[in-house]
Amino acid sequence: MCMKFNIFSSCKHQANKKVDGVVIPIASTSFNLREEYASAFRTESYNEFWARVLDLTLDHGAALKPSHESSSSSSSSSSTAAARLPSYRLFAEHLLDPDQATITEILADARKHCHPEVHFLLSEYYSETANASLLFSLILKDIERIRARYRPFKAVLRSLVSDNPPPQHSIQAIDKYLAEVSKTFNPFHFLASSQRQFRMVQGGSADLLKQLEASRKKAKAKLRLVNWLKRAFGFSLIIITASTAVIGALIVVHALMALVALPALLPVTMSSRVGRAVAQLDVAAKGTYILNRDLDTVSRLVARLQDEVEHVATLLRMCEEERRRVRRGRLVQEVVREVQRKDVSFRKQLDELEEHLYLCFMTINRARRMVMTEVLCVK
Repeated sequence: MCMKFNIFSSCKHQANKKVDGVVIPIASTSFNLREEYASAFRTESYNEFWARVLDLTLDHGAALKPSHESSSSSSSSSSTAAARLPSYRLFAEHLLDPDQATITEILADARKHCHPEVHFLLSEYYSETANASLLFSLILKDIERIRARYRPFKAVLRSLVSDNPPPQHSIQAIDKYLAEVSKTFNPFHFLASSQRQFRMVQGGSADLLKQLEASRKKAKAKLRLVNWLKRAFGFSLIIITASTAVIGALIVVHALMALVALPALLPVTMSSRVGRAVAQLDVAAKGTYILNRDLDTVSRLVARLQDEVEHVATLLRMCEEERRRVRRGRLVQEVVREVQRKDVSFRKQLDELEEHLYLCFMTINRARRMVMTEVLCVK
């Protein structure tokens, strides 16, 4: 089976190099993502993640292939990893690490060790990251739909600009397509539903970040208070010990009785519990911040892709207007040539968006594992 993954096209010459860690996605106004993520694509963790994608797509057999997939090598090479699973929700759930079932079990067991507010926020964090993963999988589905919708008409467009008159079936095909274009402003309307979910996920992630930061500030303030009381307790013990030679044993005995009762009011483990809560909230807040940055970057990439698609749609509507005027002349051919020139940029933008989405999957998983490490430390 021959499969082509454009995600490796920009870094084949550096495949043997490795760097430590994963480069966190950073929003860029220039959208030069191939340069920005070059080091990330060379890491061992990325290769391991992509191996999981291949396991999901290649080991499920022919039953999981899309029904429209051709058996030809060209069709196989143009298929994407996500397109080979029938359910994109299933695809997202399989790529989550740790998965939601494991998270639910561990958080239920850790409930007795965590503060209720911290436990709630951690549960919300994992829910939001799962929602974001599902959203990214839906956008991958949109990308595949756009490719499937766009691909059949490339040959037709080429026939219209050839020197020889196009065959009648090509004219009928392009007429049908242009008629469909004229009925809607954006023929590639699949991203619209994802955009609505996108706004919901962005809003939920932004709200969660505010809650995490507020709770983290409260926990840090409580930790400072506990540490101050511990230091005050230590200073008091030193002062009382030093006063034995001056005041006498009687006062010392009463003071020591008070100090014996103090640990009941200020357990030694309190600072440890509060410190772990701070660590958990801190890692979750950082992961949510990175998720927000990823969502912003994906939003801009999707908006740029939609602008490109709308420009192509405008050009095709010009062809439709010429068709209605029965003027299949030079203007139509020039418009079709412009659409062909846009094809390279269009496909490149699709590839960049797909690459970034898979990298978002990886950074989400990395943050989820870091938060889970802090949760398991409670035990």
